[in-house]
This record gives sequence, structure tokens and C-alpha cells, in this order.
Amino acid sequence: MSDKESLIDGIINLLTGKKNEPISVEGYEFAGRVKLGRHPLVLNGAGVRTIGDKKIYALGLYLPEKTQREDTARALLGARRAEIVILSPLDASKFIDSLHAGISENTNETSRDFISNELSQIEVFMKDLSNLEPGDVVDVDWIPSRGTFVYYNRQLMGNPVRGKAVYDAVLSIWLGKNALESELRDELLDIK
Repeated sequence: MSDKESLIDGIINLLTGKKNEPISVEGYEFAGRVKLGRHPLVLNGAGVRTIGDKKIYALGLYLPEKTQREDTARALLGARRAEIVILSPLDASKFIDSLHAGISENTNETSRDFISNELSQIEVFMKDLSNLEPGDVVDVDWIPSRGTFVYYNRQLMGNPVRGKAVYDAVLSIWLGKNALESELRDELLDIK
């Protein structure tokens, strides 16, 4: 860590009273800080997506600064990352179905129509994955003026998808009013 990054960490710790400590979830450690290009991000929160008793994936949410509000998480200037670590074997088509269901529950028809082309591009990347296995990592990044990037085990899938609206819709799956799982939403927003 450079002197500048150490200074920034110190200022953040002083102002928020929180350190950018890594969070361990189901044996996977989410780093307290990451950098997307020239954009430093902090781990806002992390948790597990479950269906019944089955743990599906761990998720870490990285933002330019910490927040406990969903609307602020979307409005913050700067990059974002949703880091997904697969915990149970998962068919890519089920992952895509879950993506659609979550977006449908948290956006209106006009919004869905507006992002339909961009969402289709992301679906193509996801279909290429076929089956997701425990330990696989899917990163969904948004970088201002560049778009949404999807990585599978740190390998870029396709081209960037333009427009922030599609990224906000994807975030709504976990942070929206009708999030897939309220406990996970609270963990991502660090609400105790």
C-alpha cells in the first residue's frame, strides 16, 4: 500500500470510525479495499445468498465510500463492484432467471424496456459460463464513462456494456425494495 493510500485509509477511518477491514464469508475473504483502474473502492458489506438452507453464493459490494442507504449506493459518483463467489454448483440459466426475477421485482416496465438491449448483452456473457462451480468468482463492475464489465474468474467476458441504468438495475436485485433476500441486503449495506 502506498503512502497516499495509507493516508486515505487513515482519513476514512477517522471520519467513519470504521477500518477498511477484509470480511470473511464462508471461507472467502473479501478485501477491505480494491482498485478498479484508477478508482479506489471500499468494501461496503458482504453476505450470503441463500435459498432455504442452501448457501448459493457469497457477495461483496464495493463502493467509492461506505453507505447504509440503497439510493446513495446508486447515486455515489465513481466505480462499483459486485463480487460474487459461488458456494454451490449453479447452472448459468438459473443464475440468469434469478437476474430477471430480481430486476423485474425492483424496476418498472419502462426501466426494463430502456435497458433490455444492455441486459441481453450481459445474458450472453452469462450463458457462455454454462455451469458455475464452488470457488468460481464473477465480478460485475461499473466504471464511469466506460460501462459495465463482467469477469469470470478474473477473465473479461465480452465487451463493456454501456449505460449506468443496467448496472443500477443489477444492484437492485440485492439492494432494492424487493431485494432477493432482505438479510443479504442488510449485510451489503452494513446495517446491523
